[in-house]
Amino acid sequence: MEIESSRSELAERAAGLVPLLRERALRANDERRVVPECLAALRGAGALRMSRPARFGGHEAGARTKTEVFGEIARGCGSTAWVTTLHEDAAWLASMLPDAVQEEVFSDPDTLFTATLIPTAKAERRGDGFVVNGRWPFNTGCLEADYVIEPAITDLAGGAPEVCLFLMPYAELTIEDDWFPTGLRGTGSNSVTGKDVFVRRERMLRLADVKSGAARSARNTAAVHRMPLQPYILTSGGATLPGLARAAFELVSERIVGRAITYTLYADRTQAPVTHLQLAEAAMKMRSADLLLFDTVDRIDRYATEDRAWTDEEKTLCWASVGYGSRLYLEAIESLRLMSGASALDDRSPIQLVAKNAAALASHAMLVPTTGLEQYGRALCGLAPTSPFL
Repeated sequence: MEIESSRSELAERAAGLVPLLRERALRANDERRVVPECLAALRGAGALRMSRPARFGGHEAGARTKTEVFGEIARGCGSTAWVTTLHEDAAWLASMLPDAVQEEVFSDPDTLFTATLIPTAKAERRGDGFVVNGRWPFNTGCLEADYVIEPAITDLAGGAPEVCLFLMPYAELTIEDDWFPTGLRGTGSNSVTGKDVFVRRERMLRLADVKSGAARSARNTAAVHRMPLQPYILTSGGATLPGLARAAFELVSERIVGRAITYTLYADRTQAPVTHLQLAEAAMKMRSADLLLFDTVDRIDRYATEDRAWTDEEKTLCWASVGYGSRLYLEAIESLRLMSGASALDDRSPIQLVAKNAAALASHAMLVPTTGLEQYGRALCGLAPTSPFL
């Protein structure tokens, strides 16, 4: 019961960080990385040990706990939430490495990981390992992390190239200072290059084994380690937007009190029927998106507890639910931004930062609704998916 209690407290601890994160959000945006005191606060709250195996001091939090924690962090700062997401998902991937490697990389309780999944590099077999060369964009959290898991195409069986994941220390890679987006600037998602980086065989994972569950470590027995890659990663990606939507709702609700609607007789926006309609519609879109997201999250937890397999159609429904929910969250945030009026157009306005972060996140390839909806529609028509992610 003590472990379960500590897991249930994680979201509450994250919620306690919202004032600090919100106060530092513009600084993170300006510095293009997570603010050091915010990173320290995340460590203290246990948010950077959620996915770590229990034998290394981790919480092994379930999908709902993880989603709620990311959402609370996003209420304070969307960039910090997205960085936390990548650190935790990468640690979850690292928990699939051989036990001896886990002993090495998890020995320091403050070790942080990042990961990408687009194979833009190549790896060649060399002795008892591989030589990796390539360049990977979008390395969120790279400025704070110790290790990265990067994908590369290699030939393990002779004539059959496949995607494998390689664990490498950032000390052996070059981080480029090229992250200048309009939103999520505080994530430090720079490109990374590697030249002739040698990776031992035991620090490589076949993506096919990760997707099928064959890469599970026998020593990691908690339900979180039985979750399939696709639903786990998708719901992590979708967990920042509900927090951003709640932040927008809170900021606008505070802002409109006692403020007039220009060119009307309403001296207080909260008294205007149009305000009631706008707030209610935004709230209903957020509620609808929550239902889609958390129905999926609860299914992940339930299936993992029962060690139940996912059907192909269920995986496509997961993608469609997260993507469609992302659209609803974004629509709610945009309508709330418009409610803030022209005085909130200032680039330093908190609601503008929330809106820009949300727009940037909603353009992520996993969260763009059309891809997930297409895959789900194909499944409904009895057709095979057109995505290697599935």
